[in-house]
Amino acid sequence: MSLSCSCDFGDDYDWYFKAPEDYEILSTKRRRRCSSCKTLIDIGAICTNWPRSREARHEVEIAIYGEGDIESIRLADYWMCETCSDLFFSLDDLGFHCITPRENMRDLVKEYAEVYAVR
Repeated sequence: MSLSCSCDFGDDYDWYFKAPEDYEILSTKRRRRCSSCKTLIDIGAICTNWPRSREARHEVEIAIYGEGDIESIRLADYWMCETCSDLFFSLDDLGFHCITPRENMRDLVKEYAEVYAVR
């Protein structure tokens, strides 16, 4: 998805995410891959966590988790390296609030420079 100041994802979501408010230290048992640039994040490195969830989809899931709660089924979190997190926070501060964790932040910054550069 390209840069936009307004969100139009439609009504059919596969999963939901919560954007981070601040950095944290990766303290998992294993390294994680950056959801944006795909580099490995070392344990103890500064990064951001993007918790993900989805609604129950089938009768069995609805019976177990209930219906209508977007956080009813927890999915694996996405993680973003410090560099991509820096770029995300910068773009977010500029008003681009519809960025998902799977987008390549470096490509979005290049797009920003091309579109909004003062000439």
